[in-house]
Amino acid sequence: MFACRSIEKDVLISGTTMGTTYSILINSKTNIKQEYIKASIDSLLFEINNKFSTYIDTSEISIFNNHLDSMKVSDDFINLFNISSNISKLSNGSFDFTILNIVELWGFGKKDKSPDVPNDLEIKHQLNFTGIDKIKLDKRTLKKINKNVKIDFSAIAKGWAVDQVALLIEDRSIKNYMVEIGGEITTSGTNHLGELWSIGIASPNKNGKELIASIKISNISIATSGTYNNSFLYKGDRYSHLIDPITGYPIKHDIISATILANNCADADAIATAVMVKGYDAGLYWIDSMPDVECLLIKKNKNGEYIQGRSAGFNY
Repeated sequence: MFACRSIEKDVLISGTTMGTTYSILINSKTNIKQEYIKASIDSLLFEINNKFSTYIDTSEISIFNNHLDSMKVSDDFINLFNISSNISKLSNGSFDFTILNIVELWGFGKKDKSPDVPNDLEIKHQLNFTGIDKIKLDKRTLKKINKNVKIDFSAIAKGWAVDQVALLIEDRSIKNYMVEIGGEITTSGTNHLGELWSIGIASPNKNGKELIASIKISNISIATSGTYNNSFLYKGDRYSHLIDPITGYPIKHDIISATILANNCADADAIATAVMVKGYDAGLYWIDSMPDVECLLIKKNKNGEYIQGRSAGFNY
């Protein structure tokens, strides 16, 4: 997704984090110290990445995954764990943050391994270590019920980081802003023209470099998950990085992308992944059953045409 800027630009703060980029637009009529705010944001994002990145051996999550059966965790870890557990339960396991072993088996989550197709026995073996029942948070202590379980917050961490940056900005008494990290977005108030924030939704065509829709929003978050950004081809079949936690295999639905609107970006991020796993029809049905959550889904029909599906309350 893209934040569309007006000709008279709002204040832009940008940088890199979590293997991607971030951009923040602040109403240019707001009196801010831009360099001070950027330094605070960069420090916060550095701290988040050093807690939750599975690519950093010394991160909080890597230490737990690779070295310990139980561990006292930080307040941020507890918060993200509880949000993730809630979405996992709401989705009946379509969102599952304990699938790192399977993700790595397919070669998507390891920096030193190329994507590969494992055999059925390898997948079945790793499924023994998957499921939120394999892990327990007891007050401040995270415990492995199964010693081989590994957790991965990558399907929610960027959305959660967006929410944390928004909190930091609001602590500076800034009420009109847009925060984006790797395409996950939250908005508040209006731009300097007094207009809602304009957000472009990428088309699956052209690798997401064209827009299929543009919506105007405020005081809501939006996140997209899709199969077109990360996949590999093996013996004529394409395999997505999105793994079904139930089967252990990449999803094979006709759904191409799921854009979710929710009250916070962590929920939107995780729900987008869950909808991709559920598929087009089941995903729409699930979203329509939840209050304060809306979606725009895109699938490809047999003729190669892109079809949009919107939840009942998607009126943007």
